[in-house]
Amino acid sequence: MDRWSKGRVMLVGDAAYCASPASGQGTSLAIVGAYVLAGELADGGGADGYERELRDFVTANQALAEANLKGMVIPSRLALWIQITMIKLLPHLPGRDRMVERIAGPIHRAANAISLKNYVE
Repeated sequence: MDRWSKGRVMLVGDAAYCASPASGQGTSLAIVGAYVLAGELADGGGADGYERELRDFVTANQALAEANLKGMVIPSRLALWIQITMIKLLPHLPGRDRMVERIAGPIHRAANAISLKNYVE
């Protein structure tokens, strides 16, 4: 959505920035979004502050859905067998830490793509 608010009505959670179940970030987005909205309302930033603080974080997490779908939809039995075999072999392979970082890195970066303000002082 281009905007998550109109007048005094503001959307939060999936209504505003649903990232698809394929992103795996729905709960994180909802909790962070509620925190930022409450903080911005309390600080006087209102809807504009809410969107400004949250937009990049939401965009980064929404982008995970497309990338994750590629790994969730296996095109053939052979590809499925290869994926299962690699998962079983992964703990025994040299360079496994680099492989895990390659897989989990985008999720970690998206989940940490925001520095939360301390609204309570």
